[in-house]
Amino acid sequence: MKIERIDVLPVRLPLKAVVTLARGVSRTIEEGKQIAMVKITGDDGTVGWGEAGPSRRWSAETTHSVYTTIKHYLAPALIGRDPFDMAGLHAAMNTEMAPGLDPGQPVAKAAIDVAVHDLICRHLGISLQSWLGGKRGDGVELSRLVSASGPDDAAEITRAALAEGYRAFKVKVGHDPSIDVDVVRAVMATAPGCVVWPDANQGYSLDQALLMARAYEDLGVTVFEQPIPMTDVTGMRRLMHATRLTIVLDEAAMGIPYLVELMRRDAVEGIAIKVNKVGGLYYARQMCDLARSTGMTLIGSGLMDAPIGFAASVQLFAAYGIDFPVDLNGPQHIAEDYLAKPYPMDGMRALVPDGPGLGIEIDEDKVAAFALDLKL
Repeated sequence: MKIERIDVLPVRLPLKAVVTLARGVSRTIEEGKQIAMVKITGDDGTVGWGEAGPSRRWSAETTHSVYTTIKHYLAPALIGRDPFDMAGLHAAMNTEMAPGLDPGQPVAKAAIDVAVHDLICRHLGISLQSWLGGKRGDGVELSRLVSASGPDDAAEITRAALAEGYRAFKVKVGHDPSIDVDVVRAVMATAPGCVVWPDANQGYSLDQALLMARAYEDLGVTVFEQPIPMTDVTGMRRLMHATRLTIVLDEAAMGIPYLVELMRRDAVEGIAIKVNKVGGLYYARQMCDLARSTGMTLIGSGLMDAPIGFAASVQLFAAYGIDFPVDLNGPQHIAEDYLAKPYPMDGMRALVPDGPGLGIEIDEDKVAAFALDLKL
């Protein structure tokens, strides 16, 4: 089988809620969830789907950049190639868009990568999880993202989430250190016995993070996600050795080269894997293997993924047996999607779908209805 055609389809999915990061709202309700869907067709007629859904306040890519990168650079380089040569495909993409500390335009490359994985697994009639070579679980527990303006708001969000069935909560902090501890305390008080951890998205200085870590320790928190800027390697090492909390790196876990450098400097003990942040499943599984081989804490995360990215992440995390609740919050925020039938869930546990590839079916009429004019 050879890759015969690659189509790039910009779409906008409506949102029902937004996420506020340390830099501000990741996307507005008006912007919606903007993604560039990728449809790869093999010369035998098999189709695989991927998508790029960047967050302009989190990543260095935008909807416009991923669309033009895929359409004008990555797709032309892959037509006629063997999709089973995953290493060769990534080498070709890296020739077009040079890697650095990260894979180079990783969100765009991840869309191609996931579509190719879906294509080859559908061609073989196997699930993505089978291709990944691990069936340590049949699903993953979802956490509820709490992005609140203050303790009362956090408690209200948590109560509603408990009623929906959530038993794990990731709390956005770093906006206002003067109230962050109170926000986390409110979530923990409202959801006693549940998993709760703060995520600062690089929002603290080192001095602030050292103080906040002590306060979070006193609350009984055990995980603290990306407290300081990813460029502050010395700070990450100091923080890691100054607290009993497990410091999990998210933005800093951008790719193998930087991760290895952090390991050399004894500045990492846990990482959050995002499939689209690291350039796709090809690199994500390498990072998972590295984490498992070295005893690092491994948790799963996403970028408010639509169903394609969501399904790919669930299958990866289940294959690697990630049992810490994962921050795949797309269903929490996206109001409508392009699936022919709903994603399979067991309460707040996302299941590995039955069927080949990603195990989901795309309704192309819905894709057309959500088409986005990028006005390029």
